[in-house]
Amino acid sequence: MKSFFPSHRPSNSLLANNALLLLWVSLMASSFVVSAELIPYANSIASTGLRFVLASIMMLPLVVARYKSSNTEFKGNQTVYFQYSLISLFLVLFFVGLFEALKTTTAMRTSVIYTLVPLLSVFLTYFGLRLKTSKTKLLGFLLGTIGAVWVLLAFNNNDADLLTWSMGDGIFLLASLSLSVHVVLVKKWGAGVPPLQGSFYIMSLGSLMLLPLMLLLGELDEVAWDNAKFWQILIYLTVFTTMATFFLQQYLVQKVGPNHLLAFTYLIPILVVIPQGLVVGPPLINSLSGILITLLALYLISKEQKVMP
Repeated sequence: MKSFFPSHRPSNSLLANNALLLLWVSLMASSFVVSAELIPYANSIASTGLRFVLASIMMLPLVVARYKSSNTEFKGNQTVYFQYSLISLFLVLFFVGLFEALKTTTAMRTSVIYTLVPLLSVFLTYFGLRLKTSKTKLLGFLLGTIGAVWVLLAFNNNDADLLTWSMGDGIFLLASLSLSVHVVLVKKWGAGVPPLQGSFYIMSLGSLMLLPLMLLLGELDEVAWDNAKFWQILIYLTVFTTMATFFLQQYLVQKVGPNHLLAFTYLIPILVVIPQGLVVGPPLINSLSGILITLLALYLISKEQKVMP
């Protein structure tokens, strides 16, 4: 990746990183909507397990080709495997939590709860990595949460539903905490591992964890194996919201840091509601203030960002 982002052109590198961040967050936003469509076809354990297994199988030829072409050794040791097992575990818990949560809550509500992840990350990076966050960035994180909630209010026509905290909301809050831990651990332990190799570790080790659970709790006999729609959704989630997002996240968390990476998740509620807003005009207009607050938050968080080598 260094050849695409040369160190003597930091402004171009910063622009490229922000473009990749936008791509990453767009894929993440689609995951909330598309994951909900998979629920009728398979339970949460089976859905997550199949994503990880298929992603590992698809990723293997890329990894082999990459290391054969460069004549480099695929390095690993017990410490790296243990570290990436923990990294993968917290990501597995996030995806299982997402599927479970969507049974009793909506994609829109989960996308707003997800915006708490940056604040959780700030807390965890301080205690786990001893990284302090400036007051300007803290203000940005708070404004980002306010903007996301504003967008939710604009698109929620039922105040009673909005004030009701469902079991799915609680499950997804725990899942979001798990994702925050995952991202911080990637920053802490993943610096010496190439993004492609790190992504493969996460997917393959996650598959090994999920296989026994799939056999015991996956209700595989009830999975809609013969349904074409099931496979279309599963392949999209595998290729775009698993393989692509894993690789981008591995790369970006080292380039821009966990807090800057997760700050872009404030855009997820906006990206989730835009398709709905194109059909139903007034809520989109009412949410413009929230969208502007979110963009201001991103500016405050990103303006001190430095390009990492």
